Amino acid sequence: MHNGFMADDEIERLLREIDATNASAASPSGGTVEKKAQTPATTGGSTGGRLAFAVVSGVGMGVVAFGAGAFLWLVPFINPSALDMGFGGAMAGFLTGLIAGPPRWFSS
Repeated sequence: MHNGFMADDEIERLLREIDATNASAASPSGGTVEKKAQTPATTGGSTGGRLAFAVVSGVGMGVVAFGAGAFLWLVPFINPSALDMGFGGAMAGFLTGLIAGPPRWFSS
């Protein structure tokens, strides 16, 4: 090492070690490829999980936004409509959940 930097031959040696490690991990049985093939695809034909997650996230965001609107009603000089905030939060949560889709833990 010179002045805190690695020499070119050291970098090349490290890259060869990394390539060898990656090749030896995937080559014996194709373990990484098989793992990817075994995970179920959620974007294929099943949209039930996506729709259920969108409904749950919409209801959750609606309740939270309604609560925030009800709390802000008590604060002077700020008068948001709690129903409007709840509806807006519910729509935002539903659309975000529909577009993003469920996380892995939701469908298991």
